[in-house]
Order: sequence, then structure tokens, then C-alpha cells
Amino acid sequence: MNSTDNLKNKARFLCNAAPQQFTDFYGAFAEYAEAATEIMVMTTENIQLYQGHAQQCVKILKVLEEARNG
Repeated sequence: MNSTDNLKNKARFLCNAAPQQFTDFYGAFAEYAEAATEIMVMTTENIQLYQGHAQQCVKILKVLEEARNG
């Protein structure tokens, strides 16, 4: 079992229980992840901090995508 399996299983359950709400959340999180990536690209300070935020967003978005796509 990898470190995201539990999160993916819970997200899949949520997706099945409330598909529209999950889709809405997924869209909102995708926008948040895009903003985090843009901040990382544009920053001149704390690059490692913002890079970490962007990397974590991408990882969570991937888990949500895998849950959504079954």
C-alpha cells in the first residue's frame, strides 16, 4: 500500500456518494493548484516553499483525478 492509497479510497467513496459535489470540489482544487503553480513560477523569494506547495497540489490533484476516473 503506498502513501496515497487511503486518501484515494476515501476520495473515491466521496466521489461515488456525491458525484456533483466531488466534481465541484475537484474543479475548485484544480484552480487552486494552478494558482499555486503560478505563484511558484513568479516568486523571487521563498522558492522552495512555493515549490513545495505546488508539488503537493499536483500530488493531491493526481489522487483526486484517479479517484474520479475510478
